[in-house]
Amino acid sequence: MTDPSRPNDSLRLPEGFELIAQDSHLGPLMLRSLDRIEQRLAESVHSADRIADVTARHLLDAGGKRVRPLLTLLAAEVAGEVTDEVIEAAAVVELTHLASLYHDDVMDSAPMRRGVQTAHTVWGNTVAILTGDMIFARASAMVSALGQEPLMIQATTFERLVIGQLQETTGPAPDEDPVAHYIKVLSGKTGSLIAASGQYGALLGGGPRSVVDLMVVYGEKVGLAFQLADDIIDLTGHPDVSGKIRGTDLREGVDTLPVLLLRRDAAGSDPAAAASARELLELVDGDLSDDAALARAVEAVSEHPAAAEAWQIANDWADEAIAALEPLDDSVAKAALIEFAHGVVHRRG
Repeated sequence: MTDPSRPNDSLRLPEGFELIAQDSHLGPLMLRSLDRIEQRLAESVHSADRIADVTARHLLDAGGKRVRPLLTLLAAEVAGEVTDEVIEAAAVVELTHLASLYHDDVMDSAPMRRGVQTAHTVWGNTVAILTGDMIFARASAMVSALGQEPLMIQATTFERLVIGQLQETTGPAPDEDPVAHYIKVLSGKTGSLIAASGQYGALLGGGPRSVVDLMVVYGEKVGLAFQLADDIIDLTGHPDVSGKIRGTDLREGVDTLPVLLLRRDAAGSDPAAAASARELLELVDGDLSDDAALARAVEAVSEHPAAAEAWQIANDWADEAIAALEPLDDSVAKAALIEFAHGVVHRRG
């Protein structure tokens, strides 16, 4: 098991894991494990090539919550123990996430990420994409040493990430429900990697197949809840907490769940609800380049019943994630997983 001696004092657990911090055994164990993961991440992105080394460290040095590695560690703890292989797999999931951010930022033309300029704004799209490719390759090399099943998990997860992005880019089919399509996209882009985090942890921590399988279910569902909440916080969050400008998705014309629900209501059979939704959509679909116009649209959508319904859908996914953990024996690690699922839909940013 990982050495639970005093961890690096500079490390902090992300929001939503207060139970871990309060536990005299699990807190130091998780922090010490996260410290080891940080070391592996730094080693894995290092390159003898100067430009590759600088670009690959760009987002890693900017920080991050490390939610996926922590979920890998907790899955190992509820299944068995945190082994050296679990530490390696936790680094793999964070590298895979990191690589996907380089690609996402190019596709979204995002100017900032984690408080720094995105790689494509500094070095251009080609360098950013190739950097993401290189980090994906490093993650694949690391997981190949963990065995055939972990390698298959990585390959399957990578495929789902790509297909999720492809589905988002092409949009729903003419006869497909846009809300169902949206959930499918999030399942591929976010749920898949969080599910893999739980799967790696339980598998490499020595858990039985039944625990491995339920951690996949938990990860998929809590990942959906996490991303749904993120998208709603774009409208309802507090900038001082989230660090994001409210309404970014609206301004960029990205239809997240609240707007999709508005469009559904606008085409519905309830005359009053349809009229209200259509009136609001005129504002949402209008020119939002002006900050005042954007603020009006954000306020109107966040106060519409569609926003409350979107939060309820996110809560439902979190509840399903918690229900998946029911067969596990009670432990601080299980309680921390439940706490996290609650936390993702009760945060302000």
